[in-house]
Amino acid sequence: MKKLLFFLFTLITLNVCAQEVVIGKKHQIESKVLNENREYWVSLPSSYRKNGYKKYPVLYFTDANLNSFFHAFSGIAKQMSSDASPQIPEMIVVGIVSQNRVRDSAPTRSLIQWGGTATKALETTGGADNFLKFLQTELVPHIEQNYHTADYRILAGYSFTGLTVIHSLYQTPEFFNAYMAIDPSLWWDNQIMLKRFREFSKKELSKRQLFVSTSERVPSLYPKENYVIEFIQKIEASPVKGLNVHSEIFGTDQNHHTMQIMSFYLGLKNIFSGYMIDDAIRFRPATELKAHFENISDRLGVKLKPREGLVNFFGYNRLYDNQFPTNSAAAIDFFKLNTEYYPESYNAWDSLGEAYWHEKEYKLALDAYKKSTQLNPGNSNAKEKIKEIEEHFN
Repeated sequence: MKKLLFFLFTLITLNVCAQEVVIGKKHQIESKVLNENREYWVSLPSSYRKNGYKKYPVLYFTDANLNSFFHAFSGIAKQMSSDASPQIPEMIVVGIVSQNRVRDSAPTRSLIQWGGTATKALETTGGADNFLKFLQTELVPHIEQNYHTADYRILAGYSFTGLTVIHSLYQTPEFFNAYMAIDPSLWWDNQIMLKRFREFSKKELSKRQLFVSTSERVPSLYPKENYVIEFIQKIEASPVKGLNVHSEIFGTDQNHHTMQIMSFYLGLKNIFSGYMIDDAIRFRPATELKAHFENISDRLGVKLKPREGLVNFFGYNRLYDNQFPTNSAAAIDFFKLNTEYYPESYNAWDSLGEAYWHEKEYKLALDAYKKSTQLNPGNSNAKEKIKEIEEHFN
């Protein structure tokens, strides 16, 4: 019997330990525009809950199935938005699986491949307009219908799919808020996108962001010129109104095949420049935190706010943490700010009630706990506190 019990316990332990770490989920959408089913992968933020009160920016990128990009990019986005000094907001990451890469990425039809020779393999090129139509009329509306999305979209692409990013910027610049082109193939079709820049430069945009990266290439390879650097020079010489441009030119220690991870990180860091908060802000008034996010929201043209859990951490840190002098009034201000940011969060109201309880502000604590139970009737902690406070008054 003991051996049997030990065996069963071992099986249970192994089963618990064998749980998978889930990065994201695979989905399909039927595209009438492309006349095919398209696969896309979704990675959700750690705080994502299906309760409707939190909204997240969405990052769309191509080549989800290439070189573990989905694993790397979703991981970077999660790490950069975590801890006490997040550099970017939490976001939903949507990776689009490439099926006919040359067809979907090329804005024009050309048979000239990398290397300068013609090939019939490129006969399907020129479908970038259709691919953008698929994104704008099918995939993006589908994502926004099924997930809690904020009104902020980013489009990212690498190499040949970087052409898609530049083409989208040229054609419908207001559809996405930010664009990340990682070493885009601007050599394509006799540098057609460079030639189209002059017309694009006349546009007037509103609070749009562009990040573009490349590296210094070995000049003996085709093409001998780095057309991405030429693009950067053009856009710096003729700035587009309303377009904030960030660029990175890596040295010879990086090349076309090694720069993707660093580019993705720097792209997000630059697009959300100014988002990162100082860890010491928890020792200053909550109004400074609020002003910080008001400023970055105004610059980017979308309402951004800190994570609910982060503001809660600041509140509890000021209330209880004995490593530093506590400040109950400051803690209450952080908790109140959190209920302003997330008025539908029962936990935010519960924490505010706890802070008032700690300060013997029983009437205010009672109001906060009652609000928490209205939002979540199953909050047993708040119910117990309400009972204690009402007994105290009686």
